[in-house]
Amino acid sequence: MPTLRSTAIAASSAVLALSGLVAAGATPAAAEPGSRDLINKKDGSRLALVDNNTAAEGAFANSLRNPGWKYSTEEWTSQLVSGRLSDGTYNRVLKNVAANKCLQPQSASPTRGMRVVVKTCNGSDLQRWNLQPETVGGTNTGWWIWRPAVNSKLALTIDAYGNGSWNTLYLDTSYPSSDRLWALRPNDQPWRN
Repeated sequence: MPTLRSTAIAASSAVLALSGLVAAGATPAAAEPGSRDLINKKDGSRLALVDNNTAAEGAFANSLRNPGWKYSTEEWTSQLVSGRLSDGTYNRVLKNVAANKCLQPQSASPTRGMRVVVKTCNGSDLQRWNLQPETVGGTNTGWWIWRPAVNSKLALTIDAYGNGSWNTLYLDTSYPSSDRLWALRPNDQPWRN
């Protein structure tokens, strides 16, 4: 007759074995917690959608500079698509929580000056972003260049617009200047540490 201890050990072993099977079958894609802001290093602006538009297929992305502008579309989830690549970069999908759509270049052949939009998530390479870390003295600063995976020579870039309370976004040459560096931070938290 099994003792309580041997039954508990057997049950624990079964749970561990099942956990191992689940882990072994898991995809490399891992989502970070929601309610995150994507912050630009140059001015602290937060990635959002123009006019807080959650309905339109192809709504333009912008970044909010004025802290008084609180858009529901400034919340994003970021999902890792692959582990660290041989060049030290990572591929991620950035999904807008309010619109339930993914960030991508405006068309299938990204070029300099092209706008950035959200469209229904479809798992395509067009909705993957290749993240290159900013490094200083060989150390990752926590800021990243977000480059379309289909053309990593380009980067998500801000362009000051109007009265300075928000920026338009477009693709431009990829290099580590502050207008091209971004960091995911907890929603509504200070962005400089």
